[in-house]
Amino acid sequence: MRRGRRNGLTATAAAVVALVGLASLQPAVAVGPFAPSGRVTVTPAASNRFAGTLDEGSGSRGFTARHGAPPDGGSGALELRTPGDGDKRQYVTDEVAGPLSRFTDASYWAYRDPSSSSGAMPSFVIAVDVDGGTLEAGDLHVLTYLPDRAPAGTWTRYDVGSGIFCTTRQIGRVDAHRQCRDGGEQRTLSDIVAAYPDMTAYAAGFNQGGGDAGLVSAVDLLRVGGRTYDFEPG
Repeated sequence: MRRGRRNGLTATAAAVVALVGLASLQPAVAVGPFAPSGRVTVTPAASNRFAGTLDEGSGSRGFTARHGAPPDGGSGALELRTPGDGDKRQYVTDEVAGPLSRFTDASYWAYRDPSSSSGAMPSFVIAVDVDGGTLEAGDLHVLTYLPDRAPAGTWTRYDVGSGIFCTTRQIGRVDAHRQCRDGGEQRTLSDIVAAYPDMTAYAAGFNQGGGDAGLVSAVDLLRVGGRTYDFEPG
C-alpha cells in the first residue's frame, strides 16, 4: 500500500510517533504537495508544524535574539541548550515530508555560544521510511548529518544536501545522533538515494545531544526544497 491511502497513513503516523516520538505529527502524516517556495517566519505563536520531539533530560529550547542572526536572518534564532551528557533537544517538522531528493539543496546556519564547554554544533536529522510504503517496524531509519566544528561566536552555514549522513535503523529509543558521533557508517545523500530509491522522508529538523554536554547553540534559516524557515522570537 502506498502513502496516498489514508488507512495506511493512520497506521504510519502511529508507528512514527511510537518509534521516534514525533509529537508534532497529526493523526495522518502530511503527504500532499510541499508548501510553496519562499520564506516563512517560525515563532512561538506560528510554529509551521515544528515541535520538540525526542527531548530528554534538563536541556532547553527557545527563541531568542541574544545570539543575533546570520546574514539576512532577521533579529533572532532558535537556541538549544544541553547542559548534561544525556540531555537532548530536537525541533522538527513534518511539513517537509516527501521524497528524499527534496533535501538535495537543504542547508542551515548554526552558531555556538563562546560560553559552551562543548565544541560540537547542532546536527540535522531526517526521519525516513526506507522503502516508501506503509511504515512498519524495521522500516524507520534516521539520517543524521553531523556538521563540522566551527569557531565560537560566529554564524556558519552548512550545506546539508552535499554533506555526509549516518543511516541508523530506529529501534525503540536508539540514539541515532550518539551512534553516528561514535563512528556510524557515513554516506552522501546521493548515495543513499541511489541505494534506496523509494526512501521517503516523514519529518526533519534539528538535533542537539546526547553527548553534547555544555553546548549552547542557535540555528536559523533552514532551507528545504526552495523554502526557507526563519526562526524569530516574535
